[in-house]
Amino acid sequence: MASSPNVRPARRDAVLWALGQLERRMGPDWLERYWESAGHVPAEVNLGSGHVAASGNLVDLALRYHVLDGALGIGQVQRDMRNDLRDERRCHSALQLEVAALAVPGVPRADADPGTVGTAADWLLRFLICPQPELHLVMGGAAACRNAGIDVAPALAGIAGALGVPLPAWPPERVQVFTGPVPGSAADPGLLARSCWALALLTEAFRAGPMIAARGPLGQFRGGSVAGDDLLGLAPPAGLTQLAAFRHVFDTALLPQLAARTGPWALGPTFAGSELIKADADLIAAGLLLVLKTSAKLSLGITDLLQVIGYALLDFDDDYRIAELGIFTARYGYLATWELGGLLSELAGHEISAQSARDEFRGFLLACPAAG
Repeated sequence: MASSPNVRPARRDAVLWALGQLERRMGPDWLERYWESAGHVPAEVNLGSGHVAASGNLVDLALRYHVLDGALGIGQVQRDMRNDLRDERRCHSALQLEVAALAVPGVPRADADPGTVGTAADWLLRFLICPQPELHLVMGGAAACRNAGIDVAPALAGIAGALGVPLPAWPPERVQVFTGPVPGSAADPGLLARSCWALALLTEAFRAGPMIAARGPLGQFRGGSVAGDDLLGLAPPAGLTQLAAFRHVFDTALLPQLAARTGPWALGPTFAGSELIKADADLIAAGLLLVLKTSAKLSLGITDLLQVIGYALLDFDDDYRIAELGIFTARYGYLATWELGGLLSELAGHEISAQSARDEFRGFLLACPAAG
């Protein structure tokens, strides 16, 4: 190919660059080992000199490795492709690289705490779904801060006022259920992102308690006055960049899929079984129970699946009419859904109804010494 007069210089240079990239990553003997193992070299290499599509695939594969160099998990993909010389592995690695290219890249913990990023993203999604999500969690966080000598109540009131959201005087007896979908918040995107970061810190204070609040970013306000701008100023630049990327993913990959789900919606729903074990999900949209994940790993762990199943089983009396379960992997813009009854039956190995599973789960929790 290098000496063929029928190949344009630009294409030849691109293919030679791609081969050099793959040789550097897979080792100089990669093609020789591939031939010995599979009886042929990869189709992209074999056909690259004569077929534009094949050479394009070759350049695409090398370019993804180049662009994603240093990204989480890319080293493992590279090692797998270098050591496993089957065509299936090469195709699987190419697919992994394609998915990784869709990711919202993570940032170092020192630049933005990943836990706070995830909680802030959850608040951002709530505001994009409902212009006035309930703020009882952050009111609990404000109470925890007060116990740590940090008075954020006036600042929180200012932020809520700027967003047009009322602050509850006390936690509601039941999570608000509304008919969705509805237009989300019209607040300025920058203000909303900073506000979500502040709400995330207060949510963490509520969940972790006064001591953790005093040790975290909110601790700097201990014993002094706190203004709304002080709380908004806690959002680090890297965190705001993450939230801007997540907002784009929500707007383009998730909300359009939820738009056709007309019916009862609930944000942060709790369940009848939440009295036995503390649990609140992210969203219920007309029968779809959805959990948001912002992890940098694109994988479906058994704990994630059991978490969303557990939420559905805690709805002892079928108050929310949950028919489907979903996990949205926000960094990759991917929504996986399952029909509840079918998933339970598949896991059980026999036909089982959701209600019978709920009844068994309730009995199990009531029998646990820690429950009750």
